[in-house]
Amino acid sequence: MEETQNISNKLLQSIDDLLNELQKVRDENQQLRQQIVLLKAENEAKNSEISSLYDEISAKERELESLLNKIQNVLGSNG
Repeated sequence: MEETQNISNKLLQSIDDLLNELQKVRDENQQLRQQIVLLKAENEAKNSEISSLYDEISAKERELESLLNKIQNVLGSNG
């Protein structure tokens, strides 16, 4: 009878240990999910910033092209 009680206690302890481990893994999983959400938001912000910088570069390139055309026109009319 005592041996059965010991086995039962060990099983209950093992179950408790597994439940604790399960909760720990669930908590870690939740933290990782929150990190993913945060990183996705940061990534979206960076993508937006990159897109804005590409637009700015395009505008500067058009500006430079316009200035180059004006310089060529001035040089061409003086030549």
